[in-house]
Amino acid sequence: MNKRKNLLGIDIGSVSVSLAVIDESNRIVQTAYTFHKGQIVECLTNLLGGIDLSRIKSIGYTSSSPKILRCGIKTDSRVAYITAAKMLHPDVMALMIIGAEKFGLVSFTKNGEYLNYKSNTSCAAGTGSFLDQQAERLNLENIQKFSDMAFANKGNFPLIASRCAVFAKTDLIHAQQEGYSLEEICDGLCYGLARNIVDTVLINNSNSTVFVAGGVALNKAVIKHLEELANITIIVDEYANVYSAIGAAISC
Repeated sequence: MNKRKNLLGIDIGSVSVSLAVIDESNRIVQTAYTFHKGQIVECLTNLLGGIDLSRIKSIGYTSSSPKILRCGIKTDSRVAYITAAKMLHPDVMALMIIGAEKFGLVSFTKNGEYLNYKSNTSCAAGTGSFLDQQAERLNLENIQKFSDMAFANKGNFPLIASRCAVFAKTDLIHAQQEGYSLEEICDGLCYGLARNIVDTVLINNSNSTVFVAGGVALNKAVIKHLEELANITIIVDEYANVYSAIGAAISC
């Protein structure tokens, strides 16, 4: 009897590695996610060590993954996100993808067909990587600590430029001089990112409910600000940060 019935999806982005194992019925068996910090091969090897490869029949990977992968079926990264979203939420009308270097909004027709995609420019300012840089600048141990502190803020927050790292550095110094707490500063940075997303891709959005995927989907402060600024309901499910890997698995 052939044990190889599962499918493995791999997505390697600019800051993270995600894996997803699904069975022949597209049921999710296992997922894994970690920040690689430039040590891509080591991180991928460690994650694969936790998977029973003897049960893997086929491998798929996203187009964003580097050329270290020598076998498998390549899938466009955006298509992978859409494939996962349609499988997990067949009635999805709008999908926001927020990654380390890009963010964009995918819209669908009432019949569930792809309609259009609107995204930011190629500049990574004001995206997930921008928050990673600021977390390091604030001497926080990781982005999770940064996100937790931002979400814990219940007071005011400073307005910090999120479109330019140089301006953000100046604003950070001013905020610290004005006595803002670390939680307030982190929250201000998350607000800036949310404001950037709203102004860029949600300005003419007509959908009241938006699903969000990508690593930044785990940042509750950003999600909170997005809901308030755009007056929408955002849904972030348990697989939000591994949609790309799930989609790659389905496509192989």
